[in-house]
Amino acid sequence: MKKDIKNMDKGTKNSLGSPTIILMGIGAILSAALFYFMFKYADQGNLLMVIITSSLIVVVSFGVVKGIAYISKHKYTK
Repeated sequence: MKKDIKNMDKGTKNSLGSPTIILMGIGAILSAALFYFMFKYADQGNLLMVIITSSLIVVVSFGVVKGIAYISKHKYTK
């Protein structure tokens, strides 16, 4: 059991490689753009577009989390 924990700790340190950093950067840029449009639509009083853009922010964040989990999973199985 302790051996698995040590291997997992080593894997989490190595999971922040370039694919993870690129994925997080793309997610941050997309989220920032969506936040900009969400506030723009809020100033215009367009409730439907605010709800759609906030839903897209959630989708982007889940996508980033799933991508990081996928990358980490493949690093642990090697």
